[in-house]
Amino acid sequence: MNVAAKLKYYGWSSIALETSHGALFFDPFYRPYCGAEWFHLDDFMHAKYICVTHGHEEHFLDVPEVAKATGACVIGAPSLTRFMQRRHKFAPAQLRAIEPASFDSVSVPGFKITALPWQHRDINLYKALTKAVFKGNTTQLAWAWSSATNAPFYSPYTGFHVELPDGTTILNYNEGFNSKMTDAEIEALGRRFKTDILLAGMQLDFIQDVVRGVAALKPQVVVLYPPHEKFHEMMEVSSRPWSEFADAVRSRFPHIRVHVAEPGFELEVPQNLVTSVLDQAA
Repeated sequence: MNVAAKLKYYGWSSIALETSHGALFFDPFYRPYCGAEWFHLDDFMHAKYICVTHGHEEHFLDVPEVAKATGACVIGAPSLTRFMQRRHKFAPAQLRAIEPASFDSVSVPGFKITALPWQHRDINLYKALTKAVFKGNTTQLAWAWSSATNAPFYSPYTGFHVELPDGTTILNYNEGFNSKMTDAEIEALGRRFKTDILLAGMQLDFIQDVVRGVAALKPQVVVLYPPHEKFHEMMEVSSRPWSEFADAVRSRFPHIRVHVAEPGFELEVPQNLVTSVLDQAA
């Protein structure tokens, strides 16, 4: 089997797409956080490109460190790249602003990257601060204050559709699988994008929302990952078991290969993925 790329999951929302053209990372994050520490900066030193889905701290805080250490080009919404210029003194040449609402695209060696919008479940930062103060939860308070001051919390929520030179496509929808996304919005994305591999954040009780997304995007392979497992424990909320998300997708779409990613999970992406999947099913 000729391999076009390899996917590797680093925990949180951090995923690498590693190819002969270099490694493209989504939301690299490695610091000890909410009691979890799976990887270290050394594990991210091969980054060539970094795509940032949004400005919440567990998606953003380590992006400047990785970019400084590697010289990787950072691709994200204009408000995020401006924050990196202003707060972290990055030169514009190392940043590529890409607007999700306009489905902006950028081509770099080995990757065609298109931004797309998604909606986040509701988060009220003021309410979170107030609750943390009232309950005396110093961990929650530190998160809310850090989110408000150290990261571009206001940046738009950005998904990324990536096309490799052989035509294989990967869509990272991150946390967009939730009740805020309407059927019409998801179906419009399905009409716009060919998706071979879908990277899908799973959390809380949004099982049927993941199923709705798979129905609309029609991938050949689904990789489910938990963007906030330890964070939700810190916030005293829980999610449905990961197996329930996978079983719901498999039950509805038995022809789709479904993987549940844990930190360290790797998946080889064969060239001409659709043909390879059909051959295996025959």
